[in-house]
Amino acid sequence: MDIEISLIIPAYNEELRIERTIISYITKFKEHFKNFEIIIVLNGCRDNTLEVVKEIKKKYPDNVKYENFEEAIGKGGAIIEGLKKSRGEVVGFVDADEAFDANEIIKLIHGLESTDCVIASKWKDKSFTQVTEPFTRKFFSRGWNLLVRTSLGLKFKDTQAGAKFFKKEVKESMGYDFICKHFAFDAELLLKIKEKGFEIREVYTPSKHMAGSTFKMKHSFKMFTDLVKVWRAKH
Repeated sequence: MDIEISLIIPAYNEELRIERTIISYITKFKEHFKNFEIIIVLNGCRDNTLEVVKEIKKKYPDNVKYENFEEAIGKGGAIIEGLKKSRGEVVGFVDADEAFDANEIIKLIHGLESTDCVIASKWKDKSFTQVTEPFTRKFFSRGWNLLVRTSLGLKFKDTQAGAKFFKKEVKESMGYDFICKHFAFDAELLLKIKEKGFEIREVYTPSKHMAGSTFKMKHSFKMFTDLVKVWRAKH
């Protein structure tokens, strides 16, 4: 693809994983894309993530950008800030833990040649036992998916997988006024895209369960209250 790609990576205390993740994407992207930028948005980090990112920026000044927020702005808030900074014709985001192989992400991006938005899915065409995650996480995932389906009418198997890409016109149509600044952001994002009349394609994407996830079960209450706010705004 000759068009520029903008990849946003929200990061919260990722000093142990962020370098491997960024280098992996840079290495593979250079094989497939002529122009790309990777935008790391640091979300209230309390470790050495910033120093690690600064060193990577020195090595790849043409491809790496970063924004550092000393106070936490939430995963969704970090992605929103990355969207504001992005300039690519294709824009998207991935989690910092490299749960999705860079080659799989490249396949998703190429999928935009025939649709407006592509989202990775751990659950599409898969049963409960086929998804390789801890039982509690899978149980919560299916409960959340049911809530999103019934309240927002989003008929996807997986709204939360951390890899989503869309065309620039999709980004521009949504704007940056989101209710959800935390983990429920993905559901609101998909609702906005759907309501603007764009096509969304869900694609099964192999993933690895990565220990040390920044999502904790305590975040579920905030996700639920944010979902209620989005539902009320919709109605």
